[in-house]
Amino acid sequence: MQLDSFSCVFCLSTQEETLEHLFWQCPFAQQCWGILNLSTVQGEGTFVNIMAIKDQLQSQFFMIAIVLMAWTIWQARNDMIFNNNQMHFQQCRESFFKELRLVALRMKVGLSNFFDQLILSL
Repeated sequence: MQLDSFSCVFCLSTQEETLEHLFWQCPFAQQCWGILNLSTVQGEGTFVNIMAIKDQLQSQFFMIAIVLMAWTIWQARNDMIFNNNQMHFQQCRESFFKELRLVALRMKVGLSNFFDQLILSL
């Protein structure tokens, strides 16, 4: 498969889709992070944003939230490219919490209360 363009599918400009843009700088991604009441650090890379989200969540499960939201953004991107289906950021919210509930099923009993606190804080 050959892509016609390297532009971000969410932006109506010629913004190149890079890792930093897709997950941290794109207005769509920022709205998705906003669903969780989290903000990203503009102009910074992945490590800075991961640390910022860690500080905002104050939870030992911060990486689960980051991975699931990145996965949700990635799925929305692919749905747009391959199915021409633009996912609204509220649909991303539903997808994120669906995945989060699946992770909760695998949580060890001793950690489930802490994980439930994370879910309630989101």
